[in-house]
Amino acid sequence: VDYANDLNSKRFGSGFEHDPESSWNLNKLHTQPRSLLKEIQCDIQGVTHPWTYLGSLFTSFCWHTEDHFLYSINYMHKGHGKTWYGIPSTSAEQFEKAMKGFMPERFKKSPDLLYQLVSLLSPSFCLEQGVEVFHTVQKEGEFIVTFPNAYHGGFSHGLNCAEAVNFATPEWLAFGSQAMDKYHNKKGAGAGGLRGGKRSDIFAHDQLLYHLGSKLSKIVLRNKEKLAGKRESPSDLHVAIKEALARDLPYNPAKFVGSLLREYNRSARMELHLRKWLMHDLRVPVMEKVTYPNADPPLCCVCKCMPYFSYVVCRNCVKVTCPHHAFAQCDCKADAKVLALVVSDKGISSMENFIQSVKKSCNFQVLSTTTTTNGAKADPAPAP
Repeated sequence: VDYANDLNSKRFGSGFEHDPESSWNLNKLHTQPRSLLKEIQCDIQGVTHPWTYLGSLFTSFCWHTEDHFLYSINYMHKGHGKTWYGIPSTSAEQFEKAMKGFMPERFKKSPDLLYQLVSLLSPSFCLEQGVEVFHTVQKEGEFIVTFPNAYHGGFSHGLNCAEAVNFATPEWLAFGSQAMDKYHNKKGAGAGGLRGGKRSDIFAHDQLLYHLGSKLSKIVLRNKEKLAGKRESPSDLHVAIKEALARDLPYNPAKFVGSLLREYNRSARMELHLRKWLMHDLRVPVMEKVTYPNADPPLCCVCKCMPYFSYVVCRNCVKVTCPHHAFAQCDCKADAKVLALVVSDKGISSMENFIQSVKKSCNFQVLSTTTTTNGAKADPAPAP
């Protein structure tokens, strides 16, 4: 069955070119105010810019989740309908169990089978295994949105043309970290090093977190004149920062900053733990103030992640890994390795402390003014 999938819309054309200013133009989705993907600061075809799909009768897309567990949006420009089956993230684990139970020998040979987009499984069988499955038919002029870690698959009813792209909102942050855990299966320094990666990163997750922290910093700097007069009063300063964030962020500041701090802390603490292991315990030589070629983090040759804060190079083998897999790439000794630091310890910790202080401002509350026993008004006090 003929199926032209994953066509570069920049090269072959986009169906939204006739109305480029439309709010529904998928080519512009990553630049919208609520989009987190614009902080990646690079173009990724199929993620920040749409892919085009030309389907025919019974062309299928196999069960899969989106890269990094991102959201996706698919628009049908023209043609016959398309059947979609969707499984919510709450049933993802049960679905994977059903798949592995149905074809155990295939999974023994290819543990990453679910990431190859080559497997179909009857929705009826999934239902029998206790998996929640939902069904719809997409028609011309309709959008389909898939949610993080939601498996989906389906087929076309005839000739059609569609476009699809990914997007991320603040609610996605925790799912992105879950995807990293699932893809790379890292369990402590030096552990699990030979298991390899199930799926390659398409952008550096830690880089996105760091850039989101920088976004908060830029908001504070833009308002530095307004904040300057509040520094003598901590409560006034917290209120001023909270107001600036509410004005300049297009989403709930408290929820966003809370999620960002949780995920950034997780990454930062693991990075600093691995650095201590490499630098102090194993005495791996260090190279500081390193930049990435073309600003793109390399892929770890073991787990296929994109390390952002630092990476390790073996001078003998000229192989690159993340800090976690420094000794899984080869048998060379520690003095043959180099730990290349892109972001310093101080830079990592300073960003963590900054996000923590912004979170404190977001959660700051002022009690209503009260009257003292002598009739004077008491100063507002911060809520405990």
